[in-house]
Amino acid sequence: ADYLSEIKPLLRERCSSCHGSLKQKAGLRIDSIRLLRKGGDNGPIIVPGDASKSLLFQRISHLSEDERMPPPHEGAPFSAEELHRVKEWIVAGAQGPENDTEEADPREHWSFRPIAAPAIPSVKNLRWVKNPIDRFIAAKHEALGLRPNPETQRSIQIRRLYLDLIGLPPSLAEMRAAESDSAENWHATLVDRLLADPRYGERWARHWMDIWRYSDWWGLGDQLRNSQKHIWHWRDWIVESLNQGVPYDEMIRLMLAADEYAPNDLRKLRASGFLARNYFLFNRNQWLEETVEHVAKGFLGLTMNCAKCHDHKYDPISQMDFYRMRAFFEPHHARTDLLPGESDPSRDGIPRVFDGLLDAPTYRFIRGQENQPDKSAPVSPGVPELFSFTDINITPVELPAEAAEPERRSWIYESRRQVAQAKIVEAQEAFSRCQKTSASETNAELARLRVKAAQEKVESARMELSSLELRFKAMQSEWDRSESLKECRQNAIRAERGVQASLARWKASEAEMRLAEASPDKREAATKEAKAALENWTNAVNRLQSPILEADRFDRIAGAYWTPTRFLDSTKDDPPVKFPSISTGRRRALADWVTHPRHPLTARVAVNHLWARHFGAPLVSSPFDFGRKTSPPPHRELLDWLARDLIDNRWDLKRLHRWIVNSAAYRMSSTASLEGQNAIRDPDNQFWWRRQPIRIEAQAIRDAVLFHSGELELRQGGPPVPPSEQAGSKRRSLYFTHSNNDRNPFLSTFDDAGVKECYRRDQSVTPQQALAMANSLLVQSAAPKTADRITGAGMDSDSAYVGSAFKLLLGFAPSPQELAASLQAMADWRASLVDAEPSVKTAKARANLAWALMNHNDFLTVR
Repeated sequence: ADYLSEIKPLLRERCSSCHGSLKQKAGLRIDSIRLLRKGGDNGPIIVPGDASKSLLFQRISHLSEDERMPPPHEGAPFSAEELHRVKEWIVAGAQGPENDTEEADPREHWSFRPIAAPAIPSVKNLRWVKNPIDRFIAAKHEALGLRPNPETQRSIQIRRLYLDLIGLPPSLAEMRAAESDSAENWHATLVDRLLADPRYGERWARHWMDIWRYSDWWGLGDQLRNSQKHIWHWRDWIVESLNQGVPYDEMIRLMLAADEYAPNDLRKLRASGFLARNYFLFNRNQWLEETVEHVAKGFLGLTMNCAKCHDHKYDPISQMDFYRMRAFFEPHHARTDLLPGESDPSRDGIPRVFDGLLDAPTYRFIRGQENQPDKSAPVSPGVPELFSFTDINITPVELPAEAAEPERRSWIYESRRQVAQAKIVEAQEAFSRCQKTSASETNAELARLRVKAAQEKVESARMELSSLELRFKAMQSEWDRSESLKECRQNAIRAERGVQASLARWKASEAEMRLAEASPDKREAATKEAKAALENWTNAVNRLQSPILEADRFDRIAGAYWTPTRFLDSTKDDPPVKFPSISTGRRRALADWVTHPRHPLTARVAVNHLWARHFGAPLVSSPFDFGRKTSPPPHRELLDWLARDLIDNRWDLKRLHRWIVNSAAYRMSSTASLEGQNAIRDPDNQFWWRRQPIRIEAQAIRDAVLFHSGELELRQGGPPVPPSEQAGSKRRSLYFTHSNNDRNPFLSTFDDAGVKECYRRDQSVTPQQALAMANSLLVQSAAPKTADRITGAGMDSDSAYVGSAFKLLLGFAPSPQELAASLQAMADWRASLVDAEPSVKTAKARANLAWALMNHNDFLTVR
């Protein structure tokens, strides 16, 4: 067996977590031939020529799990074939090259080092360069002998920018205006206009929602088991923040700790939907473990979840680091705050987080098993030692009264009062109707009973309003520490009892009415119901008349509602978590660390995500893993320059967009020749000598079809469109319900974002996609409307129509061959409609061509 190609990779995979550069158990390190020969604390582990006497082979082939390496919790045992390879290598003399290199110090890994802006390279091809990005790209070109593709034609650039920045294609008028712009800076001007377009926020919100795992609530039936109801408020906050240019670091801080930065600002509190989305009804550990995993992956490009059960095998992250990170989140919980004008949290509210479990301890789970917590030493919040570039200052946050007691907010009582008044009006109207209809009732006694019940319902509604007023007054007296507190409490309690008595009286009257109208076969059941209702009324009256005790309490008016959990018993809700007047400050401290200008990862990860979505491939191949397992990026200097620029310019995402889309690298043609030096020297286009064609994602495909037909509804924000209404909906796809239970079939066909994780979308090619474009009602109904809009733009001749259709739907003018083929097809379609009027033939032929072009590969592609 060859050491470099077979043995070393095998040992690295199976043994390096305990015997590599990260850790050396028993003093043994195995990442070079020199260290293998040296052995560990127990002496040499290899006897060249004799595998049976080599401790290495003895341990990896041992029959006992207790003696065999690696241990079961560290990985699978060596297979028979792998053991054979190691044995053959030892028997053959355990040879390896003397210059075999050892792993570098993990702390020196490129992404763990501070971000220093590298010098912008000097290059020869200055005619090609448009901004510093191009100098970094050109330097690689010149070093490798690559020649960049020329700039693509303007119409393709225009379509590229529209789809890329706002997620919609240009209209014919917009295409013509941009094509006729003779200014030298036409491209930059168009970029600025699109970045200022409100649709930019919708387009890029969906990209970030992929990374941040956006999901509407889902469960079993109506039961909330995952995410939160009304989580769409977080989605709207993302859209608005991007449009308003909220700095990226500020967005992170609010998503992690809005309740500690802005505890009484509901608009900012929407951001904490990022954490509320992780909610899981039945298991607190799963909730927190996923939170740690995706905070690390999404913001830091670290796979910290690998350290849940044992120390990370590749990166300097210990198992204890995982639980230190979890400790930041241990106290938090989810709740829904009521909005002005709304009193029912099932209809609307702001889902958000708060620290409710202030004293909840964090324990390390032995081998990651939640039923084996190590309670000998609770774990405190902290970050991996490698990233301790600044102190983690955890300072408790004293919350304003309205945050801890949201019922203090002025609109809470007013909203409830309006609801109570509306109930009175509704009951009075019903009473008036009952009085009018009673005159025609043949049964006078039954008419009397109906009027009586309706009148008592009015009285009950009035009592509810009175009770509401007295309860609110009692609450105010508590807040003001009024001398009349005791009296106000008693009045509130008495009023609540009065409401119960009034309701019981109304229900007794209704039961009496049903008894009076019951048929003989139902009279016995109606008699029992009336008797029970009368008994309930009597009990309620007795309670109303009974003395009020010191322990008695009134039902407080709520301004927010805790999201129930079932951690203790899957059949019933846990005891409610109260809203404390203090927050631990842990998540705020974590957010400050994540967004610290000296953090080596946060800005790099953000730049990589934007680059990947603009260019179709990331600079770092794994967007969620910047650790040692992922190959260093070929354009590390470019990544660092952009990351440093992002930090130094207030984390301005729009500035980063401008750098990228105004570059010559972005504006290149995507044409690829299978011949020539470029294809030979860089067949995978790692060094960006051409643009990469990108299949536009699911939402943009559907939205483009509707946009071309003139039917796309551009209203922004609001609750998601439920699955039952999506077939007929014309809203942007961003607003469709997106959850594990409910995903739109058309979007799913085109690789819609996964609900549980989607750091980079798939780009599959399947027959179902072609069938969806060819046969779906969406496309078939849009084609004639699209053709009518093109015709209405002054396309009298077929040639003009074909040219505009190609330009609009594909982004380029037809070649002579394409024009001829299209005209012939239209002639054939006309000929097939023998008895139709000429205008009908023309409309049908043009609709068919629009349909055909929507099924063209380039309709689904950003060139």
